[in-house]
Amino acid sequence: MTQAVAESVTCVCGYSGPAIAPAGRAVCPICHTPAAAAPAPRILRIPCPRGHVLKAGEHLLGQQVVCPDCNEMFLLREDDSLERRQELKRLRQAEEERIAKLWLARAIWAAAFIVASLVGMIAFSFAYRAPPPRPPVEPPSDPAPAARTE
Repeated sequence: MTQAVAESVTCVCGYSGPAIAPAGRAVCPICHTPAAAAPAPRILRIPCPRGHVLKAGEHLLGQQVVCPDCNEMFLLREDDSLERRQELKRLRQAEEERIAKLWLARAIWAAAFIVASLVGMIAFSFAYRAPPPRPPVEPPSDPAPAARTE
């Protein structure tokens, strides 16, 4: 029995390459499960230097192309694609959110420390305050001289 070699496939077992095709369907040559066809190449939206957006497949990256709108020649780079810019923007926002949460946590800890310090100082001042001064005690005065009887 002859087996025809099918197109490139990617299997769940991790195999990626040509598959065998018995009975007209692609099968992984390692685990013999029906394999999915190779994924379609990504299409990137890359703007030219003047801002016109071109759709280009991954296989064109690194090549010089001419913009059909303005005839400007430029190099197709993944870093210039709108998808890459969106990903970088998302990563930047996630990092800013992480830093903001960190600073918020630090601010809450600092506020809690300040409040605890104030409460401690107030409690300390009540516990160790000096008693109020007492008015001076006057010596008892002599009672009124009694009438002398002689």
